[in-house]
Amino acid sequence: MSCGEPLHENARFCSFCGTEVVTADDNPELRILTIQFIDLVGSTAFANSNELEAYDDSIAAFHQQVNETVETYRGHVLQRYGDGVLSCFGLDHDGEDSALSAIASGLSIAKAMPERVSGLQVRVGIDTGQIMCRVGQQGALFPQLTGLYVNRAARLQEQAKPGGVMISGQTRSFLSRLAKLEEASHDIKKLKGIDQPVELIEVTGFHFREDHTDADALLERDKELALLQEGAQRAHALIGPAGIGKTVLLNAFSRNRQDGGVIRIDARANLQQTALFPVIESIQRTLGLTETSTQADLAAQLRAIGLTVTDQDASVMAGTLGLQSASPVLLTPEQLQSLRIDLTSRTLGALAQSRNAALTFDDLHWFDDDTIAVLRALLGEEGSATRVVVTSRPSEKIDALLTSNQIEAVHLSPLSDAAAQNALASYPELDDTKRKSIIEAAEGNPLFLSALATHARQFWKDDGAQQLPQTIEATFQAILNSFGPLRDVIQCASVLGRVFLPERVAHLLPDRPNLEDELRVLTIRGIFNPYADGGLFFDHVLLRDAAYEMIPGKRRRKLHKAFADAMQTHDPAYCAAFPHLLADHRIAARDHDQMPATCMAAGIHMLMAVNFDQSMTYLDQARADMEDQAAPEKVTRPEYLPVLSLLASATVQRMGFSHPIVLERYQLLEDAIAFAEGTDRQRMTALYGLFAHRIINGRVHESAEYVDMMRQLAQNGDDELKVIWLVNETAYALYAGEFDKAAKASAQLKAFYRTKDHGRLFLELGADPLASVLSADAHVASRMGNLDGALEAMAQAQEHLDEIGAIAQIPWIHIFGGQALLAGGHLELAVQEVEAGIEIADAQKAQYWSLMGRVWLTILLIYQGDTSEAPAALEILTQKASNIGADLNAPFYTATLAKAHLANGDLETAQALIERAEHLSETCGEHEWDHSIRDIRTELTRLQSGESAPPDLKTQS
Repeated sequence: MSCGEPLHENARFCSFCGTEVVTADDNPELRILTIQFIDLVGSTAFANSNELEAYDDSIAAFHQQVNETVETYRGHVLQRYGDGVLSCFGLDHDGEDSALSAIASGLSIAKAMPERVSGLQVRVGIDTGQIMCRVGQQGALFPQLTGLYVNRAARLQEQAKPGGVMISGQTRSFLSRLAKLEEASHDIKKLKGIDQPVELIEVTGFHFREDHTDADALLERDKELALLQEGAQRAHALIGPAGIGKTVLLNAFSRNRQDGGVIRIDARANLQQTALFPVIESIQRTLGLTETSTQADLAAQLRAIGLTVTDQDASVMAGTLGLQSASPVLLTPEQLQSLRIDLTSRTLGALAQSRNAALTFDDLHWFDDDTIAVLRALLGEEGSATRVVVTSRPSEKIDALLTSNQIEAVHLSPLSDAAAQNALASYPELDDTKRKSIIEAAEGNPLFLSALATHARQFWKDDGAQQLPQTIEATFQAILNSFGPLRDVIQCASVLGRVFLPERVAHLLPDRPNLEDELRVLTIRGIFNPYADGGLFFDHVLLRDAAYEMIPGKRRRKLHKAFADAMQTHDPAYCAAFPHLLADHRIAARDHDQMPATCMAAGIHMLMAVNFDQSMTYLDQARADMEDQAAPEKVTRPEYLPVLSLLASATVQRMGFSHPIVLERYQLLEDAIAFAEGTDRQRMTALYGLFAHRIINGRVHESAEYVDMMRQLAQNGDDELKVIWLVNETAYALYAGEFDKAAKASAQLKAFYRTKDHGRLFLELGADPLASVLSADAHVASRMGNLDGALEAMAQAQEHLDEIGAIAQIPWIHIFGGQALLAGGHLELAVQEVEAGIEIADAQKAQYWSLMGRVWLTILLIYQGDTSEAPAALEILTQKASNIGADLNAPFYTATLAKAHLANGDLETAQALIERAEHLSETCGEHEWDHSIRDIRTELTRLQSGESAPPDLKTQS
């Protein structure tokens, strides 16, 4: 194209328009180009009805919008015709990409123009063909457009509606691999000045195909592919370092499964703490469910794949998938975790079977423990023929999985030099010397080889002066640098992780008006790949990592903070569902003001999901940050006490009461009580936790100081503070053997407790205060000989727990009730209660109460006369309890063993044991069972004096 102005002699550029001069004898080159013609509709009428200055401003805005958008999509404006613009795409990239770029830019211009240019619209015509180009003196290509190509694009434009885009059939033929067009009309017409009829397609939009990139060459992996497809073992694990070709082989396996395809479960590095996230995402996508889907929709989809579930299971599944219609279920966190794993593994299995599909798990090294549990369940499915393929870098997780013998390891080796030479065949511009250098540097890594070849094609000088990057990351960074202004978009996307939503990138680039177009360009160019739901992901995780590492540390922290702030403002629901994602950004930002609160929210979320290790990680991060920021002074932030309380709770549930780290956590909390700032409510909760830890350890006497501190806080406090204090006042009095005092404190609590105000305290404290004091009432009543009163108190406690949904406390009510009935001499009833508690605890996977229930059941067996096997079993069980720090009732456990030895005639051992029981009772301050211990001491003394033989144990309480 030329502006028509005369040239100076030996000119290299036109002095009028700046275009490089192309001489007739330059070497021609045929290129597939896409031509775009845009016309501003109604510009003449607008000029007639407006001032000349307004018209000039509108025309200038029109050209600016077209020019910016065309350049964004790597097009070139060739000519301006006042209210028309002729552009071409494909001078520096291939024809398929150029056709889609032209359509995308045309749609973007048509959408933006009315707002930019006084309500005026455009018509866009697009055509594609093989066009002769000549090489300019600076090496750039210049199309030698004839009137035919300009005429075709202009005629197509005339067929478009105002605001519309019309393309030719030739242009559409290039898009089948890349995108699916949204077509408003389709016709074949004879156009003015064109001999042959032209296929006309009116385009209103397009969607990227999920697998829109070229299939990577499968180099030296035929044997491995055959093994995945036809091997005797149905499950295989592809193992190798990053870039070795695991995902390429996985994609080849997927493409070759013509009959049923695959169901993909892909890890996300930035959400690897979220339980079951890869599985949830896969099931949602495969079943076509969204957050607005109903439970009825879910049930129908599950029935369609042959899976029938109960109403409770449907509710759990709906909650797992994040459906807004999910109804709550009364299950403990442990039960929910187990049921979620079971339901999601069954759903994936049914999906695979109903569709004859394989299951692929990509990047196992980033999977959470629950997702790996789902994979293990699928591998262990009896009689299943579903093929399973897993990819992983070498890691402890894949090593642990391989020990199951249900999956075969396939270790991928580096490419041979011959295979590397074949891979470089698609880079004809590289000479033998360059190829040799690239192959040596890549060391058989296919991804590194491809990245180096791309880098060499772009940057390597003919004189060989350009040095090759030494790593994959450095190679990617050099390539990313070539993207110019788009590099900033890539880097901001990398802050979000490998997978992201386009609208969230806008949180980091709010002043970038063409961001939507830029993301499309980067998708067309293969930096990003699309999901059907509109999400994007980096083509390779190393590409994302390279982009992220390019960001200077200070700016990186600023971006993480900006994203966290924006998410809290614009999507609080997502932040509530995934608080650890917010915490990760606060941590990366070193946002000391917000980090403690967000890490605490993440820790609570993980604690409720029974992910104790992750909970401890976030809570400890909050603790360490507050201490580091306060050093050398003590921490005064209000989050400090609740963080320490939660950290102690998570650690004790993960490690048991006696682990050194648990003791360290409680020591931190104990020290902080003396100086840390916080509300009375926060201090009361912290004291509650400290009291509970000491009581369970059997340190009843030492726990008294916490009760006193709680009493002082509650004196001028509200009813809630009084309720929390009185539940521990009641517990302390009961274990200290002060039964009248326990009854009095219980009565006080019941006067303050209101279900509507205090019925959710169990979620924070771990136990409901009213149920706790009712169980204490049962102990006092039973010891006073009031069996009906004891049974009534136990029944009220269970009824109340059912009402408020505190089902995790029900095993304890049964087992503690059994203790009360034993104290009153009602052995048969006691056995029934304890057995009921054990059954519920086992169903709830409540390991602590399963153990304690068996301790007390063994004690009851001894009281019923089993002194042969039960004593040995009791020693083992009480040792297990002691190993986790559960030494409450240790004096009575020891006295019961003395009772058994007494019955067996071993007076010497009985003497040693009863002395130990008395000593424990005195030193620990635990006197609840003193009466029983005295009875056993009295009987031992009688026998030692030779008065009588051992009595029937059943008559003693």
